[in-house]
Amino acid sequence: MMQRFKPIFLLAPLAALLIAAAPSAMPGATPDRADRLAQAAALVDNGKPAEALAILDPLLAESDLPADKGQVEGLRSFALARTGKFAEARAAIELAVDSALNPTPLLLRQLFVLRAITGDVNGAAQTLQLVAESNPKWLAELPHELIADVQRTTASDEQRSFDLAYTLVAAGYSPPDETVSDGDALRLAVIAGLAKRDRLEDAKPIIAALINTANIARLAIDRRYQSLWPTLEARLGPSADTADAAFIAAAEQKLAARPQSIVARAGVAEALNIASKEPEALERIKDIGATPEALAKMTNRELWTMNLKAALLSDAGRTDEALAVLDAVAGLPAEGRPNTLAFRLIAADMAEEAGRHAGVLARVVAAESSDLNDYGKQALAGIRMCALARSGKMAEAQKIAPPAGWTKEGNNRALQAAFSCLGRLDAAAAVLIKRLDDESSRDDALFELQPFLINDRPNAPDKLTKAVLRALKARPDVKAAFLKHGRDLPAAIAPPR
Repeated sequence: MMQRFKPIFLLAPLAALLIAAAPSAMPGATPDRADRLAQAAALVDNGKPAEALAILDPLLAESDLPADKGQVEGLRSFALARTGKFAEARAAIELAVDSALNPTPLLLRQLFVLRAITGDVNGAAQTLQLVAESNPKWLAELPHELIADVQRTTASDEQRSFDLAYTLVAAGYSPPDETVSDGDALRLAVIAGLAKRDRLEDAKPIIAALINTANIARLAIDRRYQSLWPTLEARLGPSADTADAAFIAAAEQKLAARPQSIVARAGVAEALNIASKEPEALERIKDIGATPEALAKMTNRELWTMNLKAALLSDAGRTDEALAVLDAVAGLPAEGRPNTLAFRLIAADMAEEAGRHAGVLARVVAAESSDLNDYGKQALAGIRMCALARSGKMAEAQKIAPPAGWTKEGNNRALQAAFSCLGRLDAAAAVLIKRLDDESSRDDALFELQPFLINDRPNAPDKLTKAVLRALKARPDVKAAFLKHGRDLPAAIAPPR
């Protein structure tokens, strides 16, 4: 698990432990023991962990009191980690933390990192909760990328994922590169979890903290939050302008705090895009990644800005430019860039939606990889089938097995699209109804069927998909499922599209 994080996250300096090892910090300790601890800590910091262990191992054997053993084990953990003995390092830090009356942030950081990278997701999540309970400010000292990875890994376990999200929201966790939407996503997970547990009252302050207009709208169409609809409608305002203004202002504030941040600029562009100010949104990010040299310097997180840039170009009818943006990211060296495959999929899907069927199949072939997970493979199969069917090759499309049938964890959106392209609307409707009935997918399904998103409009890059969604929504069976779980956002407060 999380192999790419090992080298960087285990190199925290041992200044805090050096202080703990100083004679003045240990009443009753012999100078010899204190000196040996300090010498070992210095050796670890100077890149000589093996020499440090030569001091610490005998010192551990000589230690009788649990507190003394814990102090040595804390240093041993850092030394062992830097020699690649992660399992042993984890065992040592667990003993160190258990023996400490008040574990320091450095010890808890080491415990979190080692549990995470050795695959103990439960333990890593529990450590995050321990840190938040000890001092929420200490969360800022933990590797934020690793926290995000633990969050993703816990997603398959609803209870564990909810507990962790609730802990982070309650602690006011906000990593430095967080956009407004990032913070909202964590809050939405907690809100949904509280609603499922009939604790809507507890969710109210978290709902009040939502900023992204689309997220407020999602709750305003979901019947689980029907008692809050009047409040949510007031927050949206006419044509959602009230919420849009607040969203843009919050995103601009993030950018003002980090004016050189590509991620923060993308956050502003996202807010403008959701506010139906697409030209302004594109203007804010049009120069990002404009040259191969600039693109190559971008981090994986920053590269997602290029997806937004491509979408805005596509919306403006500049399909060739949009595809060129995606292709440029997809063409980056794969080493250290796990998202290049995703950009190939996105490019294939965009080409298919734009009716560039001749080039779609070549893009599909380019996106095929043993590294694709099942979700990605299902997406690719759906794109291939739709490209063949929409280009008049229905017989060929029908020969391809559709993505696997509906499952809670499957790519059901891709399956629904594939059935739609094949003209199998009964099957597509059945998948859509299951998506509406399932709490884990209902939010997206309700939102995708909103009139402001599926109504026909000139030059829409996905006119065929919108037409199919309108046809599906009009069916009595789908309409009944939709109205059972949600509603159309009232036109007066719906954002224009």
